[in-house]
Amino acid sequence: MTEKTSHSDAHGAPALTPGSEMVEPSRFTIRNVRIGGHGNVLKVRQGGSYQLSFDLLHDCSECGDAVNQVIVGLAGQERAQTSVWNGKQRSGGGLRVVNASTPVEALAEDNPGPAEWVNVSCDLVVPDEPGVYSVRARYAQAYQGRLMTDEGRSVPQPEYQDVLGWWKVDRPQGPGPESAIGTVIVEA
Repeated sequence: MTEKTSHSDAHGAPALTPGSEMVEPSRFTIRNVRIGGHGNVLKVRQGGSYQLSFDLLHDCSECGDAVNQVIVGLAGQERAQTSVWNGKQRSGGGLRVVNASTPVEALAEDNPGPAEWVNVSCDLVVPDEPGVYSVRARYAQAYQGRLMTDEGRSVPQPEYQDVLGWWKVDRPQGPGPESAIGTVIVEA
């Protein structure tokens, strides 16, 4: 995380400032987070479903031929809420089918060139209970995830449940403050 701000949530995670990035080392970088059409900090009177969007650059030279995912959720939850990116080593390059004709077939990006920034978006569900909710992101390697780029959203895709279970794989408490990409504040 770069350019931390003085605002932090109940879990101690700083909010990203404009122009700053969240970096998952050797995996991906996230920037330009928008929640509910605003910046990366959203104040609301009640919980509910809000659109989350951000730019993503996945560049994992160490990933070999693995199919990787970026998953998103709220701090303290048992599982991620959604998978927003699915692909091989690098983001960009357009929509492909990976693991075709197998039980783990999925839409993905399989970019043979340099990694490209892509924009992803999804719905994020925030509890009705007043509080400060840290939005976090992490990687997974569960074979199947959704590709929520503009092109990916044009094709119906299931929400694969296995990938959401990666929320706490190797992180028993879930993604930590270094994985924060935004904050939703539900006011009383």
